[in-house]
Amino acid sequence: MLSSTQIPTCVVEVGSNNDTALVIKAIGSTRSPFAVISGGHASNPGFSSTPGVLISLVRLKTFAPAADHSSIVLGTGNVWVNDVYPKLDNSGYNVVGGRVTGPAVGGLTLGGGFSWLTNQYGLTCDTVQCFTLVLPNGTISEVDSRQPDLFFALKGGLNRFGIVTQIRFKLFPEVPKVYGGYQIFPPTSIPALINATSTFSATNTDPKAQVILTLGLLASAPAHALLIFYDGPTPPPSLAPFRNIPALFTNISTQSFSSFAKSIPASTSANTRGAFHTLSTTSYTTAFLEAVYNETKFYGALAAAHSGVYISYDVEPFLKTYGKKTTDSAYPHAKSPLPLNLYFTWTLPAEDAFWRGKMQQSVDLLTAVAKREGIWDPELTAYPNYALSTYSGNQLYGSANAARLRKVKAAVDPQGVMDLTGGFRL
Repeated sequence: MLSSTQIPTCVVEVGSNNDTALVIKAIGSTRSPFAVISGGHASNPGFSSTPGVLISLVRLKTFAPAADHSSIVLGTGNVWVNDVYPKLDNSGYNVVGGRVTGPAVGGLTLGGGFSWLTNQYGLTCDTVQCFTLVLPNGTISEVDSRQPDLFFALKGGLNRFGIVTQIRFKLFPEVPKVYGGYQIFPPTSIPALINATSTFSATNTDPKAQVILTLGLLASAPAHALLIFYDGPTPPPSLAPFRNIPALFTNISTQSFSSFAKSIPASTSANTRGAFHTLSTTSYTTAFLEAVYNETKFYGALAAAHSGVYISYDVEPFLKTYGKKTTDSAYPHAKSPLPLNLYFTWTLPAEDAFWRGKMQQSVDLLTAVAKREGIWDPELTAYPNYALSTYSGNQLYGSANAARLRKVKAAVDPQGVMDLTGGFRL
């Protein structure tokens, strides 16, 4: 996004752990502002961009499955859909990774990582066995369960603790073909889509089935979509609520996992300014989803006067049991929070504050609706990969986890080198 893009003084494409160590030590000694970019999918200004030194991980493309297919080491410059899934096609194995084109291994994992396989195996960070971390002082460290506090911090704590160059993940068996794709719907289908999504959220028990309902407007025109995934070749009974809803377009088919992931549109508004934001609920009721739809209409009506391009809300009804796969992680998800993803885009820099403020206003209103509907839990936090930059420690991690993260950061970064880059403050 243009709003999260800055022109750096220089770009360093590190190609090894030693390269990364040399660069971070030089930055620390000169107190130079910097940023690290893995895939560059972050929407917050300064999170993967800088006017200073931009450390690009694009050359860190390690792809090394274990001989027994129990795990795989991936460089953090790999993009999930472009670099990882095609190489795993026909191998009989898969990894819990990103859902659309754009996110890379580094950013998604360090922010937690919701996946098409989350219902079965948890978040991406739950499947990590080891991080290769270049600490702020240049020390290269292999971080796993033997360093429990730092291992915890890297699973959702993002870029506060050093630069992760590669990650070892668990591999899981994968079927040759999956069923999925997306559909686009007219406004007349919204009541049926809302009822189907509410029913699916309340009744689905099949961990292989997953959907995302996108309610939105593109250039003031309706842009409502349904993304469907089933980790098998034929549609299961759990997806029955979505059958026979009139659609304008569909590309749902039986295909490889890699083909399915590539078929999902990653961006509907390239070369615009924009932001993500979020709130979490325990489930989705019909009244809550109707309120979400009303938000798209309300802010869509403001778009033309404020250079608005795209207004969307992604509803992600994961199973309420995926949290059983939770490991000791900075991002707390043992209660299986359901993240609602707001995505607004616009064209004029002068409208940045307006739209960011409206996104927070929308989150506040929908939080009130969730409380009335009994689907609000004060212990649920904002998913870091979706949250606005105005959020910080307690809002992302809860008070106990945020306090633990501050202690870890003080131990590994006493000189505050990682404070020279953008990112959430703990």
